[in-house]
Amino acid sequence: MGGAKRVTILCIGRVTFDLGYACPSFPKEDSKLSATHFWAGAGGSALNGAITARALGSDVRLFALLGAGSFADAVRGELARYDVPFEDFADPAAQVLPVSSIIVVPDSGTRTIVDQQPPQAVARAVPDASCLDGISVLYCDGFLPEIAVPLARAARERGIPVVLDGGSWKPWTGDVIAHVDHAVVSERFHPPQQGGADILDAVHALGPSVAAITRGPGLISWSADGHSGTITPPGVEAIDTLGAGDIFHGAYCHFLTLGENVPDALSRAAEVAAQSCRHFGTREWIDAR
Repeated sequence: MGGAKRVTILCIGRVTFDLGYACPSFPKEDSKLSATHFWAGAGGSALNGAITARALGSDVRLFALLGAGSFADAVRGELARYDVPFEDFADPAAQVLPVSSIIVVPDSGTRTIVDQQPPQAVARAVPDASCLDGISVLYCDGFLPEIAVPLARAARERGIPVVLDGGSWKPWTGDVIAHVDHAVVSERFHPPQQGGADILDAVHALGPSVAAITRGPGLISWSADGHSGTITPPGVEAIDTLGAGDIFHGAYCHFLTLGENVPDALSRAAEVAAQSCRHFGTREWIDAR
């Protein structure tokens, strides 16, 4: 799993296995419906972000929970295919991997997810700060706070930018975001103490110097260093939006490592995410490049 290549982006967080079905409509209860397209493979925000950054040219490393079982083995195979080294912090004998079934309706651009969540636990000691040697960006998706919090704290002390993918507020999000520099969140992200404040202002109040809100195909709002603005994502004929947010965050981290400023990194990440929506699943866009 290792290698001599210099690691630039460390991704910490969620890994799943996804079963995807493209259907002409959402199935009715107690019925059968034939899918027009099917795919299966590794998923999860941190994993999708890591594979995206690697596909764009960054060196990456993934800290996650995989554990035992055939689905976990399939994930390992896919990580090897896309050249993503990883560290598995799960009990090697435990089946901890969430498995999701996703129904996509291309005509409406919707996706519906049904998943199961087995108990997950970090079963190995968190590495010390030396694991950050050579890291240019630390990316966390809001999961695995046992690993993300101490390493985000250490990264910040070293001056390594910490990026948070904030899909929604979780009980431990406050502990993570306190050590985050770039919080790129969805419009569903609402801190408990937000009150009537704007999301960007509420995010800044929690510590990050850079805040941005994504809204799917809608405007991206950002604020950094006293400046703010909006970005219009490219318009594409979307057939599958699954994982687009994960791909956006992985691309954003990649462009940060290239030295792009915040609005340019956001804009280029939006282009990558938009192109991914023109393909089924979260990998076809890579193979089509």
